[in-house]
Amino acid sequence: MEIFFDRDKELKELIADIEKYRSLIVLYGNRRVGKTELIKKVINKIGGIYLYIDNTKSSNLLLQEFSQIIREYFNTSLFNPSDWDLFMKGLFELSRNRQTAVYFDEFQRFEDINKSVFTALQKNVDLYIDTSRLSIVCSGSSIGLIKKIFMDINLPLYKRATSIMHLKNFDFITSYKYLKVSIEDAIRMYSIFGGSPQFYKYFRLNGIKNVENMIKNIFLNNTSVYVFEPRDFITEEFGRRSQTYFSILYAIATGNTRVSGIANMTDVKATSLQPYLFELKDILNLITYELPVTNKNNKIDKKGIYKLTDNYTEFWFGRFYPNMNQFELGNYRGVVNSLIRSIDVIVPHKFEEICRELIIYMNNEKAHILPFRIQKVGKWWGRNGYNTAGKDQEEIDIIAINEEEKDIMFGECKWTDRPVDITVYEALRRKAKGVQWNNKDRSEYFILFSKSGFTDKMKALREKDNLLLFDLDKIESILKK
Repeated sequence: MEIFFDRDKELKELIADIEKYRSLIVLYGNRRVGKTELIKKVINKIGGIYLYIDNTKSSNLLLQEFSQIIREYFNTSLFNPSDWDLFMKGLFELSRNRQTAVYFDEFQRFEDINKSVFTALQKNVDLYIDTSRLSIVCSGSSIGLIKKIFMDINLPLYKRATSIMHLKNFDFITSYKYLKVSIEDAIRMYSIFGGSPQFYKYFRLNGIKNVENMIKNIFLNNTSVYVFEPRDFITEEFGRRSQTYFSILYAIATGNTRVSGIANMTDVKATSLQPYLFELKDILNLITYELPVTNKNNKIDKKGIYKLTDNYTEFWFGRFYPNMNQFELGNYRGVVNSLIRSIDVIVPHKFEEICRELIIYMNNEKAHILPFRIQKVGKWWGRNGYNTAGKDQEEIDIIAINEEEKDIMFGECKWTDRPVDITVYEALRRKAKGVQWNNKDRSEYFILFSKSGFTDKMKALREKDNLLLFDLDKIESILKK
């Protein structure tokens, strides 16, 4: 049974770029996003040479292995390069009269294995790409490093790429369509496992019905490839330095999202954290930095928080990592029960993120549903300007704004078993007063999302105020149209 999720557009684009030949194509994205699956699909359709850069091997060993693969592909015994410059030159020469595609998977690992590969590729691209029928695809999971290799003006491969494709995880809406489960089960599944195509392939191939069964399938023994995948990835990237990164990711996953909180949970002083955070954010794309949506600039300041970008990584570090000792002792069922209990704690927070995505979807695809055209959407937190609740800090799940028209929409997301009543709406209106954004001349709107619907009193207010109400049935109907 072959499952190839929602990559038809990327597949067609990649094949088209390759078949132009004389191409140097960059394909990058987080791990588990499906880069290798996409490459395999391309090879099945048009052929080519797959070369995996294993960073446990030396430069010379890789050169020998790759040269053997090239000899077999071209059926020649004459390809015996002594260095990477001659290897690249030989590839172009063998492809003068034969259209060829070569795929370097995890290309960025040459940064540690042998940086001369970058100069060798640049030199031979400049000399021979116009006289050859060769296309080269360089894929990688270290997003920041791949971008640096090909986009840094000071490095040899700057501006040599003929096309760059960023392969991303599925958003919730795409995930929902491919899971083929109820909207509630899709939200719960996405909250734990995010938008990784590999998980959905696993879900479908194993006939799994819900997130609880998915957790059982992965964690009831130690044989699943996903059990230690986040740990193995960090260890592979950072080696002996891994423990510090484990501590940082654990801190963020357990709610210590500010620099001061991260420092308190690790052995790293707050003033020394930035290099570690930079690597996790800008090189590996494992974390992101967020500010209240109404902030005018995106510079790092005391209001900012760090969040993990991948739901499964957050689940793993926040929930499984503290239980790893029990898991290693063989208490699989106890760990699984703990993980399953955590689902209903995690989902309400992830529901907020999903609702913000739904607003973007409605803004782009269903423009008639929302009261104005949205330019920016996010979360808000900060001091309550009116201090009506006697609190210094407030949070609002959703704020969407249009800077030009001075329109603003405030929203709350409730994942509870009770219908949302007017008390939630009244609290939202009170908190909205504390948001300092064009207060004198703005137009205000309100939106509520609820797992369990709304009370009759709440529904009655919809007719009077600038208020939108969305329960799961309404969300599902929008996504199915």
